[in-house]
Amino acid sequence: MYLSNPEALKKILLKLVECPSLSGTEKEREMAEIIHKILLEIPYFTRNPEHLELIEIENDKYNRCFVSALLKGKGRNTVILLHHHDVVGVDDYGSLKEDAFYPDKITAKLQKLDIPEKARKDLDSGEWQFGRGVMDMKAGAALQIALLHDFSEEECLEGNVLLLSVPGEESNSEGMLAAVPYLNILQEKYDLDYVAVVNSEPHDTDEQGHNDITIGSIGKIMPVFYCFGKETHASAPFEGFNSALLFSQVEAEMENNIELCDRFEDEISPPPVNLKNKDLKELYNVTTPQVTVGYFNVFMMQRTISDISRILKVIASKAFNNALKLQKEKAERFADLSGKKHEVPWKTNVYMFEELYEKAYKAHGKEFKNHLDEYIKDLQTTEEDEREFTIKLIDAVHNFCPDREPKIVIAFAPPYYPHIRNKGETDKEKYLLKVLDRIKEYGRDNFNIEFRVTKMYEGITDLSYCGLQDPMILTYLKPNMPALGHIYDLPIEDLQTLNTAVINIGPLGRDAHKFTERLYMPYFEEILPSLLKYTVYQLLKF
Repeated sequence: MYLSNPEALKKILLKLVECPSLSGTEKEREMAEIIHKILLEIPYFTRNPEHLELIEIENDKYNRCFVSALLKGKGRNTVILLHHHDVVGVDDYGSLKEDAFYPDKITAKLQKLDIPEKARKDLDSGEWQFGRGVMDMKAGAALQIALLHDFSEEECLEGNVLLLSVPGEESNSEGMLAAVPYLNILQEKYDLDYVAVVNSEPHDTDEQGHNDITIGSIGKIMPVFYCFGKETHASAPFEGFNSALLFSQVEAEMENNIELCDRFEDEISPPPVNLKNKDLKELYNVTTPQVTVGYFNVFMMQRTISDISRILKVIASKAFNNALKLQKEKAERFADLSGKKHEVPWKTNVYMFEELYEKAYKAHGKEFKNHLDEYIKDLQTTEEDEREFTIKLIDAVHNFCPDREPKIVIAFAPPYYPHIRNKGETDKEKYLLKVLDRIKEYGRDNFNIEFRVTKMYEGITDLSYCGLQDPMILTYLKPNMPALGHIYDLPIEDLQTLNTAVINIGPLGRDAHKFTERLYMPYFEEILPSLLKYTVYQLLKF
C-alpha cells in the first residue's frame, strides 16, 4: 500500500519533481509519459491496458499529452482525481536554478542563502521540502497516483476512480480544455456518472492554523482596452489626443478598482490589475501614438459576462471623460501661458468589440468580411500568443470602421476561466456538502485538525472547466472575444454537459511560484493520504 508508506510516497514525489515540466515546453509531454509509465506498473492496468491512455492534444505546438487512468469497480458512480503536471519557470532561483528540480539538493543549498524569516524557520525545522513544483502541484499528483494504486488492490471497489493528469494549467489550461470533450466521451462509453472532481492543489493554513478545503474555483476574464486617439506631431500636442493619455485614465480607473470585486456569500475576490500595456507604434518617430492598448486580470465569483461588460463600459466612459477633462485643463493653462488657444472637440466614445465589428461590416460588407477572413488565416500562422492575436484582430477590424474619432474598444482576451461554485442546488452539490461535514469530523477525530471551508479557490484552477454556470456565455463572450474559434477554443457545449460538483483537498505548502516554494512533509506523508482516501470513499457512496 503506497498511501501508508512515506518512503513510497516520497519516491513518487521526487520522480515527478525531477522532471522539469515547465509550462509551455515539450518537457510537459515527457512528464505525461513518466506518469503513464508509473501507472503502467499497477497490475490492474497491465490486465486492462485499454483503461490507461496517453492522449495527444490536437494541434498542440509542444506535442503535449494528458493521461487518463480509469479504475473500474462496481456501478456507475465515478470520482475524478484531477491534477496538472506542469510547473512555472525557475529564473527566480538565480544561480541555483539547475538544482530547483532536485528537492534534497536545493533544500540543502538554501541553507547558505539569505531567505525570508518565515522560510528560514521552516527550513531549519527539517520538516519542509523545498523545490520547484514540490507543492504546486507534484505533491498532489503523487498522492493521487498512490491512491489509485491502493484502490486498484481492492477486490470489490464500489464505484469507479478516474485519474486525469493534464499539462498547461500554468499557462492557458490547454490540457484541461482538451480533456473536457474526452471526459464526456468516456462517460458515455463506460456508462459512468461523474459524482465529483477532486483536485489536490496546495494550500496554507490561516492565522488560526486551520487547514483549507475548497468547494469551488474562482473565475477569470481579461478585458482588453484598445484606446484610439488622434495622432499629432510632438510640436503641436493640442491638435491631437494622445492614446497614451486615454489609456492612462483607463489604468487609473481599473487598477485595484473595488467596483470589480465580486462576492459570493462572505468571500470577496481580489480587485483587477493590469497585466500588460503598450502602444502599437513599430518604429520611433515624433508622432504621438495613435493606439495604446492593455489588458487586465478580472476575477469573478458569480457575476456573468453581461454584468462585467456593463461595468467595464461605465469605467471606460469615466476614463474617457477624465482624459478629456485633463486635455481641456492643460490646453487652457497652455493658452494662458502662450496666448494660443486650442479646442478639445472630441466626445466620449466607447464600443464593445461586437459593436465595432457590426459598424465595420455595415460600412464595407463582403469586402470587409473577405479581407478579415484572409487576415485571420495569415495571423493564425504567424501569431502564437492569444493576447497579441486579439489585439491585432481588433486593430484590423478598426481599420474598416468609418468612425475615425478617438474611442475606446473593449474586448476579451484568452484565457477565460468560468467561475464554478457550489450553490447547494443539484443533488451532487447537496451530497458533496454532506461529505464535507464528514471530512471535517474525520479530520477532527483522527488528526485533531480543524478545516476552514472556502467557497472559491482563489489561485485559478482547472476546476473552472468542470461545468458552466453562466447561461448567457455564448451571447456575450463569443462576439467579444476575437480569438475564440480561431486560435483559442472553449468547448462550451461539453462544459455544459460535464457540469459536476468539485472539491479541492490538497497538501500544505507555502510560497507557490517563488524560489522558497516548499511542502510540509508531515501533512503530506501522515495526514493527507488518509483524508484523501476517506474523501473519495465517501463521494463514491452517492
